[in-house]
Amino acid sequence: MTADQIRIHLSQNKDRSAAVSVSWPRREAERLFIGQPAAQAIAMTPLLFSLCAQAQSLAARLVLQQAGGQHARASDAERATLTLEATRETLRKLLLDWSQAFDGAPAAAQWTAQWRTAQDLPALRKLAEAFVYGEDCQHWLQRGEDGWLDWLMHGDTAPACWLRLLDQAQPGCTLLPPLGAGMLADNLADWLRPGGPVWQGQAREVSALAREAEQLPGLLQQGLYPRARLLARLLQLARWLNGSQLQASAASLPDGALALVDTARGPLLHLAALDENGRISRYRVLPPTLWHAHPEGVLRVSLGFLAAASDAEWQRQISLIDPCVAYSVSKETEYA
Repeated sequence: MTADQIRIHLSQNKDRSAAVSVSWPRREAERLFIGQPAAQAIAMTPLLFSLCAQAQSLAARLVLQQAGGQHARASDAERATLTLEATRETLRKLLLDWSQAFDGAPAAAQWTAQWRTAQDLPALRKLAEAFVYGEDCQHWLQRGEDGWLDWLMHGDTAPACWLRLLDQAQPGCTLLPPLGAGMLADNLADWLRPGGPVWQGQAREVSALAREAEQLPGLLQQGLYPRARLLARLLQLARWLNGSQLQASAASLPDGALALVDTARGPLLHLAALDENGRISRYRVLPPTLWHAHPEGVLRVSLGFLAAASDAEWQRQISLIDPCVAYSVSKETEYA
């Protein structure tokens, strides 16, 4: 079976003009749900989707209950579990992927060992305050944009050092506005475009930056999208460690239902319909990476600007955008 991965291709001709294309021929594992009873699909979900398993499971429960005629809502306990998963995943990214991308190696073993044993917010907060912020994360959160810029210029934690390196302006995509399931139900056609999801006709960035843009107007005005992208992830992490919770909602459609669940990478959408016997007749999962890998999305825009950059810089920028599946990069030069 072909690996489920994003394909990124750079073509460059002898005149040095370059073009980047991005595609993701997704395998759609959720097709296994068709014909199954709702309870069976809910049980199968964390087995099919190991990454963000809590978010996927919550979305499956919400959409199938809503499609079955119930008024589905996420409980406080479910939102707490969802937020804990996003918090652990963001710290994992910091310690492994982003450490690798910026420093050439994962964080020191003492940090990764602390992450493995940290299973609740107090333990994760202790780790984050030592490795990420170098101070109380509530105090850090209250600094504001000028304070965060002062922190990154003078801080000695690894993420502060990484942010200092991200001092080059780049083009960016228009950001997705905050949405709930009800608003999306009235405007679903855009999200389901065959060529990839759009909102009001445009490919959008759906990452933490879309949720934190109002906090970072100076960086966005300067076009410092990579710095804003990473800083937004740190803002989200600090908010979760201070008690904020991710959102999850469901809404009915004329032919079924949808559930929209926030994740660390952006909004996760599930769509479902049941037949007259209560079995699943239609099911689709649309993860945030569909937005990242859109042919006109943030990966293409960012990498197109960096066509002449090193492979290491490409890896760094892709890691910051943070697709949820593996990717392959191919490059060719045409001399004719």
